[in-house]
Amino acid sequence: MAHDLIGMGLRPAPVHGLVSVIIPAHNAGAWIAETLASVTEQTYRDVETVVVDDGSSDATAQVAESFGATVVRTRGAGPGGARNLGMAAARGAFLQFLDADDLLTPKKIGRQVAVLDATGGEVAWEPFDHLVQAAPNAPFTRGRRVCPELGDDLAASLLSSRGFVQIGAMLIRRTPRTDAVWFPTARGAVEDIRYVVELALVGARFVSTHTEDAGLLYRQHGGVRYSTRPVVSFARGCADNAVWAQRYWEQHGGLTADRRAALAEAYAFAARQLAPHDPAAFEEVAARGLALGPEFTKRLPSRLRLLTRLIGYRRAERLATQWRRMRSPDRSLGVDA
Repeated sequence: MAHDLIGMGLRPAPVHGLVSVIIPAHNAGAWIAETLASVTEQTYRDVETVVVDDGSSDATAQVAESFGATVVRTRGAGPGGARNLGMAAARGAFLQFLDADDLLTPKKIGRQVAVLDATGGEVAWEPFDHLVQAAPNAPFTRGRRVCPELGDDLAASLLSSRGFVQIGAMLIRRTPRTDAVWFPTARGAVEDIRYVVELALVGARFVSTHTEDAGLLYRQHGGVRYSTRPVVSFARGCADNAVWAQRYWEQHGGLTADRRAALAEAYAFAARQLAPHDPAAFEEVAARGLALGPEFTKRLPSRLRLLTRLIGYRRAERLATQWRRMRSPDRSLGVDA
């Protein structure tokens, strides 16, 4: 049914006041019970939970059903496709996306519903806390708090690391504008960042939740989580997001200083990660970054920036890659997005 709704561009009419919590999950049996418990413990009670089980071979679906969640079964959809299926099945007037190993604090949903109702906003956002382990198999405890900095150009802010808002720290009201935005489904896409940037580009009104409590606890660990992706894939996805945003901006208002800075940061990160592994992709991303002008090199680490002045960016990055390989030849590559 959810597949059919997406194909026809249709979604259930929103139920006033209902919040749909959408959880994409793949072999999340070790974590999803705690995640679902954090949903059932919300002080705001008008909530439905939609778990999209993307081909799990463990008990993910059974655990979700034991909590009364609606389970949508699929296979190979990936994070973006799974979230789209969840949206297609959701009946709520509000959407809460949540990774299958993250947690909500009890007042999170109620607080953000109240803010959206009071302001007429479409996207509520707030800081979030990391959940970290001191050692493997140790208990998780709260780590650093991430306080995003969003400027007047929301899309540029959301594309940058300083403005990164984990999607679980948001609550989205369904309106014609927000209903028009879906997650990209290409393999390797950094779908959550692309989704929130597109919400900003279509003019969705973002409002901040001012609170001492973080509503999302974002788990960081060395095990398997649905949103973990190899760093090379993540870098390509970041570069693809930047290319997409740059093309949009070039057609809608041009490249302002804030937009150039956000693009330069994305291209600089992607180029650094791609240099040791995909020379062709590195060359393409480096060319895009350098075409932005001095803003690109400003985003490089200080020593690499100095070397770039002496021998040029491409040669400097290749030397830096060789140095990193000598220092840590067995370095594992992975990033938690």
